[in-house]
Amino acid sequence: MIRAALLAVGFAVTGGAFARSDIRDGNAMVKPVSGDKYSIDGATMGKAELYGYMGGLRDDEHITGIVLKRGGSDEQRKIIGVIAKTLGLKSFEQDGGDLKEIPQPETKPAPPPIEQPAATEQPAAASAPAAAAAPATAAEQPAATEKPTGN
Repeated sequence: MIRAALLAVGFAVTGGAFARSDIRDGNAMVKPVSGDKYSIDGATMGKAELYGYMGGLRDDEHITGIVLKRGGSDEQRKIIGVIAKTLGLKSFEQDGGDLKEIPQPETKPAPPPIEQPAATEQPAAASAPAAAAAPATAAEQPAATEKPTGN
């Protein structure tokens, strides 16, 4: 989520002059790209980055909706609906000169997950908390029992 927010800020700073080119009548115009990618303001991004970018446009440019330009797949339409619902925006698909509403899920979904590279395994000793290695305090140690000596 932090990565998506940072990308959104980076795009907003570097692409500020372009931001208005893909916003029409309060709607962000998103072009579908092959696979699960989207293009807006000259940048191509995945669904998590798009979510962060749309959040930035909602806050900074006060957009009220997301329009998926012509040619999107069913999965891309679904993702646009989920992103719009999560951010409290409307969702549309461009149908010629008209906008056709994209159905949104009934319940508010969680934001799309960020795609992360596979984690590498660490040795068990390196991942053990430091507190586990520290000796217990006198109050935490059980009372020592003395054995009688045979003297």
